[in-house]
Amino acid sequence: MSSKSTAQSRSNAWRNASQVIGKTISVTLKGIEKEVANRAYRASNELRNASLHVLRGQRSGRRYKVPYTKRHYTASAPGEPPAVRTGIFRLSWGTRVHVEKIGNKFKAVSIIESNVRAGPYLLGDILEEGIKRISPRPYKQEIRDRAATKIRDIYSKPYKA
Repeated sequence: MSSKSTAQSRSNAWRNASQVIGKTISVTLKGIEKEVANRAYRASNELRNASLHVLRGQRSGRRYKVPYTKRHYTASAPGEPPAVRTGIFRLSWGTRVHVEKIGNKFKAVSIIESNVRAGPYLLGDILEEGIKRISPRPYKQEIRDRAATKIRDIYSKPYKA
């Protein structure tokens, strides 16, 4: 075998090895990206479950009559999470996930959001921050705190390569 054909064989072998390594890395990164997206979705579900828990139960505010019925409900006191009167706000939370690759890292964002409006404003923002005639009914931090441990567990498990 001539030295020219041996050099060509080595060159082909290096090219093939390079292609195999590149393909393996690409497949592995796709798998990791899928796993990150899966975990982000699970994290958003934990946030939603926490919101359902925080926004339930009896409150200690004023007692009101439900319009056009004989029923009553107890509103939330300032500083408590909002009370459930109709359940629309509590059940309106939806999940959203966004994953992007930045350099050699992945950034995952898990969000829950409610689009229920009170006039031109989001009801959740009014309740969280309060307005002139309504004291704040904070609930967002309590939702985050309730879900934090489970979300940390979701992301701390080893990734399969």
